[in-house]
Amino acid sequence: MAVVKYTKAVALKVVSNYGEQKGKIVKKTKTYGDVKPAATDEALYAAYKHIKGLQEPIGEGCMRVTTDDLVENA
Repeated sequence: MAVVKYTKAVALKVVSNYGEQKGKIVKKTKTYGDVKPAATDEALYAAYKHIKGLQEPIGEGCMRVTTDDLVENA
């Protein structure tokens, strides 16, 4: 039994630091979906850098989120 993986969706998740509020560090994430599966990690990081330059909160990092379908190959 072989299992085949098909990429269903790719997204870019950006983590932002909004600073300290009421004694706690506030971090929020924003996910940008509908990214082309063929997009390279370098292209996603370049997009993150552009987003980080446009926003007020401090950008703390980014993640590539991939959703895959696993199908049994008969």
